[in-house]
Amino acid sequence: MNCPRCRHLNAPERNFCGGCGLPLTSFCTRCGFRNLASDRFCGGCGSALRADACRGTAAVEPAGDRARPEAPVGDSALEELLQAAQDAADSAAEPVEQRVSQDDIDALFGG
Repeated sequence: MNCPRCRHLNAPERNFCGGCGLPLTSFCTRCGFRNLASDRFCGGCGSALRADACRGTAAVEPAGDRARPEAPVGDSALEELLQAAQDAADSAAEPVEQRVSQDDIDALFGG
C-alpha cells in the first residue's frame, strides 16, 4: 500500500507508514475490525469510524509542512479498493444470519 501522504510503499500488514508515520489503518472501537485509515464506516460492523462520517463530510487534515503527493494512487491501491467494494457488495447480498458461540469468542480473544 502506498502512503497517501508521502507515497512510501508499505507492507499490507503495517498500521503506520514507514516513511512518515501516518496512520494507515484504524480499528473499530465497536468490533475491533481493522479498516483503512481513509474508511468512514467499519467494514466489519458498519459503525461510523469518525464523527464526521454521519454528516457526510470528510475530515480535513491541516496542511502544515507535509508534502503533497504528486502521483495518483497506484494500481495496487486501486485494485485493493475495488476488491473491498466488491466484497462489501457481495456481503450485502448475502443473508445476515450469523451466530457466534462463546467458544468462538474465547478462541478469538485467547480466553
